[in-house]
Amino acid sequence: MAFICPFRAYRYNPAIVGDFAKVVTQPFDKIGPDLQQEYCRRSPYNVVHITRSLEKNDNPDTDYAQAGLTYRKWIGDVVLMQEQAPAIYAYSQEYEVEGEKRVQRGFIALVDLRRSAAGIMPHERTLAEPKMDRLRLMRSIESNEDSIYMLYTDDKLSVDRVVADETSGRKPDIKVADDFGVVHRVWAIVNPKALKLIQDAMVRGELFIADGHHRFETAVTFMNECDARGWKPGAVESFDKRIVTCFNSAGQAITILPTHRLVRDLPDFEPRSFLKSAKRYFEVHAARSASVLWDQMKFERENHVFGFYSQRRFHLLRLTEEGRTDPTMFAHPEAYRDLDVSILHTLILEGICGIDEAKLVAQSHVDYAREREWCVRQVDEGKYQAAFFLNPTTVEQVQRVALLGERMPQKSTDFYPKLLSGLVFMKMSIQKPPERQSG
Repeated sequence: MAFICPFRAYRYNPAIVGDFAKVVTQPFDKIGPDLQQEYCRRSPYNVVHITRSLEKNDNPDTDYAQAGLTYRKWIGDVVLMQEQAPAIYAYSQEYEVEGEKRVQRGFIALVDLRRSAAGIMPHERTLAEPKMDRLRLMRSIESNEDSIYMLYTDDKLSVDRVVADETSGRKPDIKVADDFGVVHRVWAIVNPKALKLIQDAMVRGELFIADGHHRFETAVTFMNECDARGWKPGAVESFDKRIVTCFNSAGQAITILPTHRLVRDLPDFEPRSFLKSAKRYFEVHAARSASVLWDQMKFERENHVFGFYSQRRFHLLRLTEEGRTDPTMFAHPEAYRDLDVSILHTLILEGICGIDEAKLVAQSHVDYAREREWCVRQVDEGKYQAAFFLNPTTVEQVQRVALLGERMPQKSTDFYPKLLSGLVFMKMSIQKPPERQSG
């Protein structure tokens, strides 16, 4: 069951910040050093000063004291203003992928972490360091400055109809194009009847975490910390809630891009030896060029095929029956075994390359990338020994694995477009008992 709530968000004051495109950003985990500097340059009010504060550059284990001071100052200076009425926010993303124009529609709300715990389904493994980083930030700002991407399934399109009725003919409250040409639109829905219809419709189903596993687990950890300190929620907007953005996987296309793997620093790695070993599990076929390989992978996406690139040669790997029935694959249920990313990690990375779970967690041999051409260039420049290319995971596969309580390998999905940070904020109202004085 998914309990969602309207809330009194904080939003940027346009009279102070001006162009909205200068203050919103991609999610924190997509912001590298160059993009961080660019965002800082755009505006002193850019949300990067909170979510990816420069103080982290000097101290990777920062407690984000400066981010907390900046955030509170923005509220005091009315850079951020709180809404007068609770709202659920209709949200649309207009974008293009592989030459096709698409529109994705959903809504932004709070999810009740306590009441919804059994109805929120994760699908990916997480790492300790990113969760601790986000926890230190949350302790400092006591707020949500970004959102978690959630999926739900409603074949009746109940929420979609309510949202469409409430936004029809209305100019959006926020309209901004991001650096990738995606146009984001936000409308505040404050009609109490519409809000109740959305809440009632959502309580009947589950929410699947698409993007934001680290942030979700961090929110639960922070809630437990607050409970242990005897803190109490002071309003709907508090530590027992989290901003989420929900999209219906029924009735619209949800785009998942593949995340490719690059391997490095493997002792004695030799492409010909690798391909010889791969024949234990795969048919191996040379491809004349990158475009030939991409086309073949797309054409055979149902056959569990992978691309391999090293020493300026492309190969297609097609899973055989021997690979499907290898004993190492049967440690997991069928829905997990049917994932390309699971096959890659189990048979190729661990089985052939010797990169086990501990090495993946240590990030000692594998890096991840979205752009295939970029991967090719990195291998050509000698920065990596080889690249492995995958087809994208489907939404149906994500949901099947999540319902079984399984977790996919790290970076199994790349949902696109990303949710912008800084569209709406949730400042936590917390009742804190006086600290006991020792001595």
